Amino acid sequence: MLVLFVVITLVFIFIGLPLFGSLGFSGLLYLLGDGIPAAIAFQKMFAGIDKASLLAIPFFILSGELMNRGGLAKRLVRLANSLVGNISGGLAITSILCCMFFAAVSGSGPATAAAIGAILIPAMVANGYDRSYAAAVIASASPMGIIIPPSIAFVVYGTLSGASIGDMYKAGFPAGFIFGFCLMVVAYVWSRRRGYKGDSSIAHLKGKARAKEIGIAFLNSLWALGMPAIIVGGVFGGFFTPTESAVVAVVYSLLVGLLVYRELKIKELYQVFLNAAKTTTSIMLIMAAAAIFAYVLTYVKVPQMVLGMVTSMEASKTVLLILINLILLIMGMFLEASVIQNITVPILLPLLALLEVDLVHFGIIMSTNMAIGMLTPPFGICLFTAARVGKTTIQDISRTCLPFLAAMIVALMIITFFPQLIMFAV
Repeated sequence: MLVLFVVITLVFIFIGLPLFGSLGFSGLLYLLGDGIPAAIAFQKMFAGIDKASLLAIPFFILSGELMNRGGLAKRLVRLANSLVGNISGGLAITSILCCMFFAAVSGSGPATAAAIGAILIPAMVANGYDRSYAAAVIASASPMGIIIPPSIAFVVYGTLSGASIGDMYKAGFPAGFIFGFCLMVVAYVWSRRRGYKGDSSIAHLKGKARAKEIGIAFLNSLWALGMPAIIVGGVFGGFFTPTESAVVAVVYSLLVGLLVYRELKIKELYQVFLNAAKTTTSIMLIMAAAAIFAYVLTYVKVPQMVLGMVTSMEASKTVLLILINLILLIMGMFLEASVIQNITVPILLPLLALLEVDLVHFGIIMSTNMAIGMLTPPFGICLFTAARVGKTTIQDISRTCLPFLAAMIVALMIITFFPQLIMFAV
């Protein structure tokens, strides 16, 4: 029955049934086949999203939409470009830096790919970059939205595991810097080999002229940079909880967009709220369906089976962590981040306790795995978004992403086996 359950789920996914339908229908069919009333399934769906901490998700999504429409992205682009845009591959490195900035504001990988890609992919192409390479840079860097706070994945993981979301915010920043640095190294080396130069519009600036450009760009982006400072500082300072910080983000982005930058118009608010509602609905539906899926796995004692199998291996902690990473990477190729968390966290918690792995550290490991999953087909949502924005094919961009994928794996190994590099902040 368990094998049949998994096969039916995979069949639903591959025939194109929406993800929430694949998880929900397969779970419902299993429960009905085992004589369990359908009402139990619906109760589990409701319980899966009936958590106060999940209120942060719609608010962070809404704040991302507001900031994107309010002119935040282009100001961050100018600041990053003024800092590194003049060196070899400067626009590629600028793109990665901008994705880091925007990730610290929106908390969403696809939103980062759409906002930054729409501006910087055409700029890179205009400066002689290959279109598939330009799109690959954005596709690889945009998943940092799930690692750098505020991250929706942190909220979901903290809700499921009991780990401190505030501590994950602290550890997320150094993890994001490691991830971004590895990507920048690849971008610099690749750009030098292909002869990609910096941004021609600022490459000629030297000395005082360049310092002036940096100063102007910094001043113009002060309000944009204030968002992550207020959110993270408020959480660390104890002024509000991570969930409350999402509401602060909405209010701040609304006021800045309307009154400071004045690029957000009242008439656009309806579309902004509608887009945020659609995205929130899709995430919540998936999480509700994943709750049924996770309940079935628990009902048939999969956690105990996995724990027994792993403990019987008598392998070292290092080998087991590599195995867990491999499983998460494979799942990331097929499933959305919140689904992976809802399915695996309840299963892995006993094993993590046995291995004495810090829950905050593992939360960062899991988020890094899911960031890589956003780049890997067939599910890679950031890959699809960047290809669409960059007007290139999935085939071309996938091949070009391979060196960046290798850099992501290196970052994952550093985060996994050198926890002191990220946990010092906790």
